[in-house]
Amino acid sequence: MASQATVPTPLASTSTVMNTDSGRLLVSPPQNSETAPPRRYQELLSRVLDGGIAVGIAVVAQLLMAGIQGVLNVNSNKVEFPPSVVAMAAIFGLFCACGCIFPGAEDFYRNHLKRPADLLNRHMSIGFTIPFLMICKGSLTDVWVIGPIIGCFVLTGLFNTVLSYVLALPLQCLMVRWDSGSWSSSDIEKGSPTTEKERQNPKLRSPVKSVCDSMDTEDFSLGVTPPQSMTPDSKASPTHPVSFSTSAKLWCLANPMLLLMWTLTLTIGLPLRVCLALDTPLSTLLLFALWLSTLAIQSSLKTSPYLRPFARTLLSGLFNAVLWTSLTMAAYLLLDGHLSSRPLQAMLTTLESHNPFSSALLNSFSVPLTAGDVALSILNAGLVSWGLKLYEYRLQLLSRAGLTVFTVSSLIALGNVSCGPLLAHTMGVAPQGRALAFAARSVTLALGNPVLDTLSADKSLNAAMVVISGIVYQMSLGLGVGRFLEKHLVNIGGRDDHTNDTTTATTKGENDPRTVAAGVAVGINAAAMGTAYLYETKSEAAPYSALSMMALGIMTVVFSTIGPLVSWVLGSVGA
Repeated sequence: MASQATVPTPLASTSTVMNTDSGRLLVSPPQNSETAPPRRYQELLSRVLDGGIAVGIAVVAQLLMAGIQGVLNVNSNKVEFPPSVVAMAAIFGLFCACGCIFPGAEDFYRNHLKRPADLLNRHMSIGFTIPFLMICKGSLTDVWVIGPIIGCFVLTGLFNTVLSYVLALPLQCLMVRWDSGSWSSSDIEKGSPTTEKERQNPKLRSPVKSVCDSMDTEDFSLGVTPPQSMTPDSKASPTHPVSFSTSAKLWCLANPMLLLMWTLTLTIGLPLRVCLALDTPLSTLLLFALWLSTLAIQSSLKTSPYLRPFARTLLSGLFNAVLWTSLTMAAYLLLDGHLSSRPLQAMLTTLESHNPFSSALLNSFSVPLTAGDVALSILNAGLVSWGLKLYEYRLQLLSRAGLTVFTVSSLIALGNVSCGPLLAHTMGVAPQGRALAFAARSVTLALGNPVLDTLSADKSLNAAMVVISGIVYQMSLGLGVGRFLEKHLVNIGGRDDHTNDTTTATTKGENDPRTVAAGVAVGINAAAMGTAYLYETKSEAAPYSALSMMALGIMTVVFSTIGPLVSWVLGSVGA
């Protein structure tokens, strides 16, 4: 009896326990001891294969970015443009062309590349950890310094959120109502990747209706559909007695990379640091070990049967992987600096050299890679892999909704570049580099770096704003803030009983105006972290969030290359 333990069955089915995103700490015991172990080993092999393909995608992305960067460097007078964006567009165009030529391209993507791409997208946020940590380089302890920054951050966040949603919602409603030529109302179906079976059976499609046709929808949360494990009606399954050794074995099968990273950290990274004084191996392995650990804990909180749904959402949101990985890395730096008699500023330089893998290839690895460079390389590879996600939702994005997303993102980008630094300077944000960081307030790191370099803005402050915005959005969406706002601010008025049933049916699904507006609001304000959360929850707003995030970043880069505009922005903040 001493070797027996009672393990609750998770809320998800046993066939989905082996989640590729991160291992769960609570693993249900096998229902059939004869068939379950082989199935779990098959799942493990499948995950290993997906991981290998994801690494292959990352390597190809780095090679592609290196080649593009080499071409862009031929003429140094040309405007700097993120190679990751060009590579992402190239991947999207390549797969679209292959889809037109080879009928089996769609099936090849879904059977062999979709899961690895999702895995890479899941872990790309590790690239935010080191830039977020670099905020420790600045002097942000004075209330007169940090106060204006917080005030401007909150004000611009609220303004951008409201403006992006308010602009996207009526614009998409007009697109839906526009009934002429190729822009007829039936185009909503052409732009939606729904099957004929879904068209014939409305129950298979989204129950959310357009506000252009109905105002009484009760179930909307900014385009986010809560996972099954987080729904209020979820109930824990009966517990099953299982031996401790079996529980440990199942946990190991669910967390192979987590165990591997900690093993390498203790057996390779730590000895190299102690014996040879090498910082990079330990910091890199520890970064990945901490990242996987926080993801596993967060996943366990999301599915814990011992917590109420509200508590699960709150704790999983507070236990943000980027935030806690950065904090634990900061603790490691303080401890290592104390033991080696090095100040924190010197320790921070060991984590970042601004030399990602693609740049190191061009320089023949003349500058050693650091933990931050490896993390940034994964972030860039994840952005390139979004070309595959754009291909997955190509019909949806190359529709009226895509025009809505691009229009709103361009307007917000112009407003951020021209008015963001001016507002920050007016509110007392100083020095000028911090005020100029608001020009790319919500632009994801890989897309915002060229803008920040052009304006000589504070990159660490920009990274902190992007990460904090992502955390706030994740928690807000999970706690139902979007559903509350939709119910009390958008669903006003009465239902039009004379609405055409055909129009109502065609405005359901992915191109629904509120779904598009929600995706635009999240993508513009929460960047990659918010987009990754939407993909994790399988939200219909996810592709619009990704497109708006990329459109915002691209148009911000474009506007920052306009000489007169840049000169006016620099002059407005006294730079």
